[in-house]
Amino acid sequence: MLLTIPPIQKRKFETSTGKKRLELFAAISLGLIGLLCSCTATNYGKLQSSFDITELFEKAQVLPDHVYYYSGLQGVPDAIVGIHPNYTLRAKTWQQIDFSNTILKKWLYRMNYVQLVTPQGAWILGPEGDRLGVWFSAQRQTAVRLDSENRLMVAPPLPPELRGVP
Repeated sequence: MLLTIPPIQKRKFETSTGKKRLELFAAISLGLIGLLCSCTATNYGKLQSSFDITELFEKAQVLPDHVYYYSGLQGVPDAIVGIHPNYTLRAKTWQQIDFSNTILKKWLYRMNYVQLVTPQGAWILGPEGDRLGVWFSAQRQTAVRLDSENRLMVAPPLPPELRGVP
Protein backbone atom coordinates (compact mmCIF):
# COMPACT_ATOMS: atom_id res chain seq x y z
CA MET A 1 0.00 0.00 0.00
CA LEU A 2 1.36 3.32 -1.07
CA LEU A 3 0.82 6.37 1.03
CA THR A 4 0.84 9.63 -0.85
CA ILE A 5 0.40 13.16 0.35
CA PRO A 6 -1.22 15.37 -2.20
CA PRO A 7 1.23 18.15 -3.11
CA ILE A 8 -1.58 20.61 -3.81
CA GLN A 9 -2.50 20.96 -0.14
CA LYS A 10 1.10 21.65 0.80
CA ARG A 11 1.38 24.31 -1.87
CA LYS A 12 -1.86 25.93 -0.76
CA PHE A 13 -0.48 26.18 2.78
CA GLU A 14 2.83 27.66 1.58
CA THR A 15 1.07 30.07 -0.77
CA SER A 16 -1.32 31.14 1.96
CA THR A 17 1.53 31.73 4.44
CA GLY A 18 3.63 33.55 1.83
CA LYS A 19 0.68 35.73 0.88
CA LYS A 20 0.05 36.64 4.52
CA ARG A 21 3.70 37.52 4.99
CA LEU A 22 3.66 39.67 1.87
CA GLU A 23 0.51 41.47 3.05
CA LEU A 24 2.04 42.02 6.49
CA PHE A 25 5.25 43.34 4.95
CA ALA A 26 3.28 45.68 2.67
CA ALA A 27 1.18 46.98 5.58
CA ILE A 28 4.25 47.63 7.73
CA SER A 29 6.06 49.30 4.82
CA LEU A 30 3.11 51.58 4.08
CA GLY A 31 2.83 52.44 7.75
CA LEU A 32 6.50 53.39 7.94
CA ILE A 33 6.25 55.46 4.77
CA GLY A 34 3.22 57.25 6.22
CA LEU A 35 5.08 57.89 9.46
CA LEU A 36 8.07 59.33 7.62
CA CYS A 37 5.86 61.55 5.50
CA SER A 38 4.01 62.84 8.54
CA CYS A 39 7.32 63.67 10.23
CA THR A 40 8.44 65.79 7.29
CA ALA A 41 5.15 67.69 7.30
CA THR A 42 5.55 68.92 10.88
CA ASN A 43 6.55 72.43 11.87
CA TYR A 44 10.27 71.98 12.46
CA GLY A 45 12.65 74.85 12.10
CA LYS A 46 16.41 75.05 12.43
CA LEU A 47 19.38 77.18 13.34
CA GLN A 48 21.20 79.11 10.64
CA SER A 49 24.73 80.15 11.59
CA SER A 50 25.25 83.89 11.35
CA PHE A 51 28.41 85.96 11.68
CA ASP A 52 26.19 89.01 12.30
CA ILE A 53 24.50 87.37 15.31
CA THR A 54 27.88 86.23 16.67
CA GLU A 55 29.14 89.81 16.33
CA LEU A 56 25.96 91.16 17.96
CA PHE A 57 26.57 89.01 21.04
CA GLU A 58 30.33 89.67 21.11
CA LYS A 59 29.61 93.42 21.16
CA ALA A 60 27.12 92.79 23.98
CA GLN A 61 24.27 94.34 22.03
CA VAL A 62 20.82 93.47 23.31
CA LEU A 63 17.95 93.54 20.81
CA PRO A 64 15.28 95.69 22.47
CA ASP A 65 12.36 93.90 20.80
CA HIS A 66 13.38 90.38 21.88
CA VAL A 67 12.73 88.46 25.11
CA TYR A 68 15.90 86.76 26.37
CA TYR A 69 16.32 83.36 28.01
CA TYR A 70 19.27 81.25 29.07
CA SER A 71 19.88 77.55 29.63
CA GLY A 72 22.36 76.13 32.12
CA LEU A 73 23.95 77.97 35.02
CA GLN A 74 23.11 81.64 35.46
CA GLY A 75 26.77 82.59 35.84
CA VAL A 76 27.94 80.55 32.84
CA PRO A 77 24.99 79.66 30.58
CA ASP A 78 25.14 76.86 28.02
CA ALA A 79 23.05 78.92 25.59
CA ILE A 80 21.35 82.30 25.31
CA VAL A 81 18.32 82.88 23.09
CA GLY A 82 16.43 86.02 22.20
CA ILE A 83 12.88 85.38 20.99
CA HIS A 84 10.84 87.82 18.92
CA PRO A 85 7.75 89.00 20.87
CA ASN A 86 5.37 87.44 18.30
CA TYR A 87 6.38 84.03 19.67
CA THR A 88 6.31 82.37 23.08
CA LEU A 89 9.13 80.07 24.16
CA ARG A 90 7.89 76.78 25.60
CA ALA A 91 10.50 75.04 27.68
CA LYS A 92 10.91 74.39 31.36
CA THR A 93 14.68 74.39 31.15
CA TRP A 94 14.94 77.96 29.80
CA GLN A 95 14.97 80.83 32.30
CA GLN A 96 13.81 84.29 31.25
CA ILE A 97 16.15 87.18 32.06
CA ASP A 98 16.03 90.94 31.72
CA PHE A 99 19.30 91.47 29.93
CA SER A 100 21.64 94.39 30.21
CA ASN A 101 24.89 94.95 28.36
CA THR A 102 26.82 94.47 31.63
CA ILE A 103 25.33 91.03 32.34
CA LEU A 104 25.86 89.96 28.73
CA LYS A 105 29.53 91.05 28.80
CA LYS A 106 30.16 89.03 31.99
CA TRP A 107 28.44 85.95 30.58
CA LEU A 108 30.33 86.15 27.28
CA TYR A 109 33.66 86.41 29.08
CA ARG A 110 32.81 83.41 31.26
CA MET A 111 31.44 81.34 28.35
CA ASN A 112 34.61 81.96 26.31
CA TYR A 113 36.88 81.25 29.27
CA VAL A 114 35.15 78.16 30.64
CA GLN A 115 33.87 76.37 27.52
CA LEU A 116 36.22 74.43 25.27
CA VAL A 117 34.42 75.47 22.06
CA THR A 118 33.89 79.17 21.34
CA PRO A 119 30.19 80.04 21.29
CA GLN A 120 28.70 81.29 18.03
CA GLY A 121 25.49 83.00 17.01
CA ALA A 122 22.69 81.82 14.77
CA TRP A 123 19.25 82.79 13.61
CA ILE A 124 16.42 80.63 14.92
CA LEU A 125 14.35 79.91 11.82
CA GLY A 126 10.79 78.64 11.57
CA PRO A 127 9.53 75.98 9.14
CA GLU A 128 9.07 78.59 6.39
CA GLY A 129 12.47 80.20 7.01
CA ASP A 130 11.05 83.08 9.10
CA ARG A 131 13.43 84.56 11.69
CA LEU A 132 11.94 83.76 15.08
CA GLY A 133 14.87 84.77 17.25
CA VAL A 134 18.60 84.54 17.88
CA TRP A 135 20.78 81.82 19.42
CA PHE A 136 24.23 81.97 21.03
CA SER A 137 25.95 78.78 22.20
CA ALA A 138 28.95 76.50 21.74
CA GLN A 139 26.50 73.95 20.31
CA ARG A 140 25.85 74.62 16.63
CA GLN A 141 22.53 72.78 16.17
CA THR A 142 19.40 72.03 18.15
CA ALA A 143 15.80 71.01 17.59
CA VAL A 144 13.40 73.86 16.81
CA ARG A 145 9.65 73.47 16.49
CA LEU A 146 6.82 75.97 16.06
CA ASP A 147 3.22 75.00 16.77
CA SER A 148 0.05 76.51 15.31
CA GLU A 149 -0.31 78.99 18.21
CA ASN A 150 3.18 80.52 17.69
CA ARG A 151 4.60 78.65 20.65
CA LEU A 152 8.24 77.95 19.98
CA MET A 153 10.07 74.93 21.35
CA VAL A 154 13.86 75.14 21.29
CA ALA A 155 15.77 72.21 22.78
CA PRO A 156 18.40 73.44 25.24
CA PRO A 157 21.93 72.26 24.48
CA LEU A 158 23.74 69.65 26.46
CA PRO A 159 26.33 71.14 28.81
CA PRO A 160 29.47 71.85 26.75
CA GLU A 161 32.89 70.40 27.35
CA LEU A 162 34.80 72.49 29.82
CA ARG A 163 38.43 73.56 29.82
CA GLY A 164 40.61 71.59 32.21
CA VAL A 165 38.18 68.71 32.55
CA PRO A 166 39.68 65.41 31.24
